[in-house]
Amino acid sequence: MDEVKRARAFALSIADGAGLSERQTQNLHLVVEEAVANIVNYSGATMIELCSWQEDGNLYVSFADNGIPFDPTQYPEPDLTQPIAMRAIGGLGIHYIRKMNDGMVYRRQNGKNILTVWKTLGNHSNINIH
Repeated sequence: MDEVKRARAFALSIADGAGLSERQTQNLHLVVEEAVANIVNYSGATMIELCSWQEDGNLYVSFADNGIPFDPTQYPEPDLTQPIAMRAIGGLGIHYIRKMNDGMVYRRQNGKNILTVWKTLGNHSNINIH
């Protein structure tokens, strides 16, 4: 879980560089922490790579790991209408990641899971991810 602490510092660095508001910074922090915690706890990965960039008014964050294949974009939405005691365990981290971003794509490449999320910072709507 030391990686989660390092991810926290990464998120703060991104937020500072992008000039995010306090609320945007908190959301980014939660997204990065949830994604890294899921990788650490469930994937069996021995490495995690994080990177970020800004392009066309969007802030992108990419998470790559060498764990077992897992596509979070295919994970079902939790049923939040059910009482907590009736809900299946897990999945809220992925739910938060989805809801706090404007987009999320996954690919498996060269033995790595690569999840990229983005948040629109300006009023641009053209998003191209390759």
